[in-house]
Amino acid sequence: MTQERIFEELNRIGIPTNVRGRDYIETALDQLLQHPGRRYAITRELYPMVAEVHGATAARVERAIRHAIASAFTRGNVEYLNRYFGYTVDSRKDKPTNSEFLTMVARRLQMKGENQHDPDQQS
Repeated sequence: MTQERIFEELNRIGIPTNVRGRDYIETALDQLLQHPGRRYAITRELYPMVAEVHGATAARVERAIRHAIASAFTRGNVEYLNRYFGYTVDSRKDKPTNSEFLTMVARRLQMKGENQHDPDQQS
């Protein structure tokens, strides 16, 4: 279920499915949902773990994720991105950093997951 939620959310954001960074982002988000503490060690722990899973280097993972995020902010769902990230995006760069993007999306997915399992939550 988690993989499906991640896939759907990245589609809504506008991360293209044909870029390698998309696969890396999916793996990274899955790990952040399972191990939230990794958001404090993106470069030191998360990138190397994603690299190992995909047979890449941590530097390649970081660069591919950055490219995928840039693609979304160039060609993605701008209205959805603005609602999603709002003022958290650095106005000089027009897109969040990799860490900002990954932690924000993971947190949103976590919140959506919690609401789905809350019997008091109205749909």
